[in-house]
Amino acid sequence: MTVIKGKVVNHNESFISEISFDEKINQIRKISKFEDDIFIIPGFIDLHCHGGNGYDTMEGWRSIEKMASYHLSRGTTTLLATTWTSTPRHTYDALKEFNKNISDDSNLIGIHLEGPFINPNKLGAQPALTQKPSKEFIEEIKKIADIKVITLAPELDGMDEFVDYLNQNNIKVQFGHTLADYNCCKKYMDQFNIGFTHLYNAMSGNDHRNPGVLSAALQNSQYAEIICDLHHVSEQAIKIAKKCIPGLYTITDSIGAAGLKDGNYKFANIEIEKKKEKVTLKNSSTLAGSVASMHTNFLNLLNIQYTIEEAVSMTSYNASQYLKLDDVGLIKEGMKSNFVLLDKSHNIVDIYLNGKKIDR
Repeated sequence: MTVIKGKVVNHNESFISEISFDEKINQIRKISKFEDDIFIIPGFIDLHCHGGNGYDTMEGWRSIEKMASYHLSRGTTTLLATTWTSTPRHTYDALKEFNKNISDDSNLIGIHLEGPFINPNKLGAQPALTQKPSKEFIEEIKKIADIKVITLAPELDGMDEFVDYLNQNNIKVQFGHTLADYNCCKKYMDQFNIGFTHLYNAMSGNDHRNPGVLSAALQNSQYAEIICDLHHVSEQAIKIAKKCIPGLYTITDSIGAAGLKDGNYKFANIEIEKKKEKVTLKNSSTLAGSVASMHTNFLNLLNIQYTIEEAVSMTSYNASQYLKLDDVGLIKEGMKSNFVLLDKSHNIVDIYLNGKKIDR
């Protein structure tokens, strides 16, 4: 059994305590004083991550494992490996070893399919390899990987039956890379718990005469993901979203260039340029994912004047509630021992995954 002391910070409270734990938290004992300025927060949860440290989900299991390890070293203890839009064969080949190799000791919990059922006129940095909605494709991927989330464009033909099918199979549906109007979104939101992918980016906006996806999200949604690298979305827009969407949670949308030096790279057959913590399509101003970590997002939230409890909510708790992950996102007896320990400047000191200290 391991014992750590510090100031525990959850989404709704903070207190000085001593935590005794193995794989799960056995006891939390409040204490009156602790000399070191150590914060103990829930491990970060990232529900949208393509890659990191030179590795990408679309390159197969070895790369998925390596990129997950990279993000674990930066505090992400729960992760969805996220695909790019590609051919059915490429996606299948990339994921075919997933369920065979995933273990309880991993921070990986499943897959986020970003596409291929998105609007070809709102690709962003996604390849032009969109597909029509296909239950057969989903059934094939389900055999090899646990699909937790799918990003799609609701305005595409055949979506009524397809969205219903996905919900029956407990796959969270998120709207993204879409030009849908408000009424199209609202129709589905009245029936299902719809999420939104990288809010503000690659979606129709909040036009006062022709409201779109963003309008539907801000008015009606309980949950949405947002990139808080401060390149994709401004401080002011983040704060507007947080006032409107109670379960707003941050994601990295990180790609393989995360952790690498500035330069030109190619991931999932997409040529990109990384420069000063910003990544774009080569010879373009179009953003191509991020190179942020969840810890970067956490620090950014603090820097734009969110409390540490609010930052914990947006980097861990809200995502756990959205996916109904009942053993993470909160430091409480009986929960998984997934922690990030921070010093008084909020630098990472230690990381624990399932009670095991991670070598960094």
